[in-house]
Amino acid sequence: MTSPLHHAARRLLLACLLPLLAAAPAGAQVGVQRSAWTAASVDGSASTGGAQPALVWYPTATPGRTQQFGPFEVTVAPGAAPSPGAHPLVLLSHGTGGQETGHAWLAQRLVAEGYVVATFRHPGDNYLDRSAVGRPDFFTERPRQVSRVLDQLLSDARWAPLIDPRRIAAIGHSAGGYTVLALAGGRPDLRRVQAHCGAQGEGLRDDTEFCRLAGFDKGRPAAPPAPHATAAAVSLPDLHDARIRAVVAVAPVGIALDPDALAAVTLPVLVAYGARDTVLVPRFHAEAVCRALPAAPCERSTDAGHFALFQAGTGPLGSAAGDPAEDPAGFDRRAWQAAFWPTLRDFLARTMP
Repeated sequence: MTSPLHHAARRLLLACLLPLLAAAPAGAQVGVQRSAWTAASVDGSASTGGAQPALVWYPTATPGRTQQFGPFEVTVAPGAAPSPGAHPLVLLSHGTGGQETGHAWLAQRLVAEGYVVATFRHPGDNYLDRSAVGRPDFFTERPRQVSRVLDQLLSDARWAPLIDPRRIAAIGHSAGGYTVLALAGGRPDLRRVQAHCGAQGEGLRDDTEFCRLAGFDKGRPAAPPAPHATAAAVSLPDLHDARIRAVVAVAPVGIALDPDALAAVTLPVLVAYGARDTVLVPRFHAEAVCRALPAAPCERSTDAGHFALFQAGTGPLGSAAGDPAEDPAGFDRRAWQAAFWPTLRDFLARTMP
């Protein structure tokens, strides 16, 4: 038989635990709101500036409903009131020809863990407009676009109170992987791209898709109007954004980064890639990054191709880099994402406590 004192103790314990249980991030619902910010380039170029459509995903108490976001089904509560408090922030940079909904599964998982997530469309390099690809300033503008998104978030009265500025991370796929590594302190060296895809390089033979995407042609390697022809004349600034505390690079463009600058990066970095990536051949890209960052965890999947991080569950989409809905034979994208998620989650929790 229990005593009144025992009942009182149980009530006191529940009273203490219930607020903690209610705040548990794993139970968070997913709110989302659309934004469109001005993303003028440094030189005023319309090809890399202009409007920058974005989605901000955030924890909310409002239950979501399943609906179409472009070609994808997501379960969200559009326009719902955010859960109060300062949350860690993740900036998510898509690959070339991508869009702001292409990694919706990841945004939803992060929000369920208590993060605010910003996904956005890179001006001049998205599914509607690739006019910036091949320009000498492509590799400098992409990281700057992410820094401008962060500027907008931290100065916006809607979002600034929800963000803990001491806990900001960036995740990128493909060209987005390059982008977040540049934000971590990796310095681009366009001469490496030109040498790789030029007449004496290995790229046109062994890294064909990357060189094609970069605009190089087997018949006229490095001949005008080949991209980055003025690379030697382009000033390549330090693109490091000190506000970002950790980065995750998945199937990154690695050939464009100076290995010595990568080796000097002090931020926590997680690299993941698929051994069957034919868009960015790993030995020139992801594995080169891993060699330059020997202390960084490098997750290699023997079965994955280039688009493993991209949203699953849609039909053919088409892209300059190939169809992001396609996978190598026998590869289960949803299973890979479910297996990779704990690694990513634990990396962020460990590096942004």
